[in-house]
Amino acid sequence: MNDEILRVEDLRTTFTTSAGEVKALNGVTFSVKRGEVLGIAGESGSGKSTAMLSVMGLTGEYSKVKADKMTFMGEELTPSRVKALRGKNIAMVFQDPMTSLNPVLTAGYQLEEALKRHHWNGNIKERVIDILTKVGIVPAEQRMKNYPHEFSGGQRQRIMTAMSIICNPELLIADEPTTALDVTVQAQILNLLREIRKASGMSMILITHDLGVIAGEADRVIAMYGGRIVEEGTVREIFNSPKHPYTMGLLRSVPKNDGKRERLIPIEGQPPDLLNPPEGCPFVKRCPKAMRICLRQKPVPLTLSGTHKYSCWLAQKAAKEVKE
Repeated sequence: MNDEILRVEDLRTTFTTSAGEVKALNGVTFSVKRGEVLGIAGESGSGKSTAMLSVMGLTGEYSKVKADKMTFMGEELTPSRVKALRGKNIAMVFQDPMTSLNPVLTAGYQLEEALKRHHWNGNIKERVIDILTKVGIVPAEQRMKNYPHEFSGGQRQRIMTAMSIICNPELLIADEPTTALDVTVQAQILNLLREIRKASGMSMILITHDLGVIAGEADRVIAMYGGRIVEEGTVREIFNSPKHPYTMGLLRSVPKNDGKRERLIPIEGQPPDLLNPPEGCPFVKRCPKAMRICLRQKPVPLTLSGTHKYSCWLAQKAAKEVKE
């Protein structure tokens, strides 16, 4: 039995701007299994959010989204199919709840709207009160009458979480769910998502630049750079044995929880201009191990195990040397 809930193959997304065509995604392939947490890491502009918005059909009218294959629970994700599934079977927690929530509608109204849109079979008000209580917004019956500006940042994020899970989705996409929150509230939101996932068995895609969050929550990890996946593997493989120079750079630039005082090493340089992406590897201008071929030709993925692979000419060189 195929346990994949989502499969995306060779996803390419472009945006038309006054300056030209931005090639935001350049052949992204990934899958999510039932009950799995897939972490997606990378710098701002690497394509993390764009990939998920492309799957959700939310990239806007000035975009073009193409994929060789995009399926959810075995069925093709056509535009009409995505529209029917969005909010019910596939839900998303967006980065900034203040800009995602309607400021002139009460929290309760916005939650009820989601249930009505998907023809909830049951008492709508009771469901709203129940879900607000579960996410820690109490007293729920009173607070559902409040407007977004009457809640704190952490409470608004909880309301966004409640809105995303109110229809019991099979897949939850959490896009930077702890951005701009203090450490205590971050922990509360992550604990909440963990409890919901374990109780319902839903799958989750966790988008974040915080590698510590990914290490604690994810089963598998994808590292993205320049609109491409450069490495993917289990949490243990990525954190204990990273192979791509970019993944190594990400790990060197964050503090370790081992008590040692070490100088953090940032990745020098800037991400590539996706109006004019590099002909070869997107990381070539920032890579300390770049070779001539990296400038001219995109690397092909090298599979290290059933779960671990990365795209780098160093991998091809090493494999060739082993064979010789």
